[in-house]
Amino acid sequence: MEFKDRMTPLERMTAFKQGLPVDRIPCSPSISEHVCRLIGVSVARYCHSSRLMAEAHIIAFKIYQYDSVGVGPNFYGLAEAMGARLRFPDNDRPQLAEPAIRSYSEISHLEPVDAEHAGRLPLYLEALEIINESIGHQVPVGTGIGGPFTTAAFLRGVEDFLKDLRRNPEFVHSLLQLTTRSIINYIEAARKRGFSCSIGDPLASASVISPRHFREFVKPYLTKIAAWVKAACGSGPSLHICGDTRAIWADMVDTGVSAISLDNQVSLEEAKRAVGTRVALKGNVAPVEVLLHGTRDEVLAAAKECIRQAFDNPKGFILGSGCSVALNTPPDNILALMEAARIYGRMPIDPERLN
Repeated sequence: MEFKDRMTPLERMTAFKQGLPVDRIPCSPSISEHVCRLIGVSVARYCHSSRLMAEAHIIAFKIYQYDSVGVGPNFYGLAEAMGARLRFPDNDRPQLAEPAIRSYSEISHLEPVDAEHAGRLPLYLEALEIINESIGHQVPVGTGIGGPFTTAAFLRGVEDFLKDLRRNPEFVHSLLQLTTRSIINYIEAARKRGFSCSIGDPLASASVISPRHFREFVKPYLTKIAAWVKAACGSGPSLHICGDTRAIWADMVDTGVSAISLDNQVSLEEAKRAVGTRVALKGNVAPVEVLLHGTRDEVLAAAKECIRQAFDNPKGFILGSGCSVALNTPPDNILALMEAARIYGRMPIDPERLN
């Protein structure tokens, strides 16, 4: 049986953010560079063309009909704009080729980005405008930027940066102040054009650093960004941190974000009990084991389980992937994820339907 939507994605997400009734659970997988596969271009070409970025995301939305469309520089694009050098494979995501600084004596060479002109940041802003002109009347269009901690790690080099948390903490804070200001500059450039911004800070994971280091080196800067966004836009940004984040859920929410996106390593049900009265939850179908390698039935089952765990989260729930979907994810599996939202997430939800 086919279940048809009764609201457009724009209507659905507008109502969701206002706490009003919706026709079904929203679904927004993190599509990222997977869209290149839909138009047959290399990741390298996509990353250097606002036209290709826009074309790919417009076509992806027309195919998948998910509930938000986003394109942005993420952590590698911002680090590049601040002086890091990237490698652009044809069939993989951009990778760090060379950090911007080799020692903290070089930190004086860095300055907060001018988002209107630095690196490839203007390409993302142009792509957002093209996308919005084409489909912004149907679906919310937004952008994403790397968090201050991960961006700083890319500027310094990840291994050295993580060592610096102990041996050079004062310089780490200096670098984090620069990345925080740069992030705010980019978010402001997007805001002026009418676009919201999400934040992804994967290296801030409790799988990488201790909760103590999170509270010292991550939380203050995310809090500053979230406060700025809330003052400028009315609500905080959403936040994704990869890996096992259980030990820092309360700290993530304390920053003032409006939603947290959870990796498939953790339980949505556990997060609901811990922080669900304070923040919306998003996630967390496994992007590799299920979306890339799974069957349609496995996608439906995994999505059904996510909905079962979190559909009644007090601050709301958005079905999605646990992290960015792989480039070669079968389109049929993303369509199956959307189908699951319509079958198992249609309102009113009957818990018996989820058993």
